[in-house]
Amino acid sequence: MEEKKERSFERRDELINAALIEFGDKGYENASLNNILKEAGISKGTFYYHFKNKEDLYIYLCHILAQEKMDFFNKYIDPHVFNRDIFEILKVMIKAGIEFAYHKPEIAKFSNSFLKDINNPIFDKVRQKLDVKNIDYLNALLDRAYERGEVREDLPKKFVKNIINFLLNYLRDVSVVADKEEYLEEANYLIYFIKEGLARKDNK
Repeated sequence: MEEKKERSFERRDELINAALIEFGDKGYENASLNNILKEAGISKGTFYYHFKNKEDLYIYLCHILAQEKMDFFNKYIDPHVFNRDIFEILKVMIKAGIEFAYHKPEIAKFSNSFLKDINNPIFDKVRQKLDVKNIDYLNALLDRAYERGEVREDLPKKFVKNIINFLLNYLRDVSVVADKEEYLEEANYLIYFIKEGLARKDNK
């Protein structure tokens, strides 16, 4: 509560928007704090009163964007969906993600840039600060899928999780379509591909 109050200041939204564009276009390392402040129209004094440095701003930005995406998903996804098997759930979640990306393209661009920073120390700092383990939906879905016998047991869960994460995160890089409906169709192909490789034969 104290942090939110402290970081509510004039031109805060301008700072967030400028940071979103700068980080999204250039990634964390190449982003310029001076460019962000110039675009936002705020002084260094104001910035350093509310934030320690560029890293602090980046982590804060990740926090508010994660919350915005979570709020969108909560409104978009019917809770009853989670009674289905993992593959049907992933289909719905991918569709929600695509809708969010088209609804908020600047956030989607930032997210793609964030994923490219996966080998940067900032990635681990964001994970620790946001306590990603507590909001790791894929891990929870896989746990339940294993318990319900929905997936093969001869593949380690960590491997399966990493493969699914990779395929979902980089679908945009291998897709050649720009239309939302066509992209959704390709996403469904991907889920079918994942299911054919992971589903227990007696569950198909």
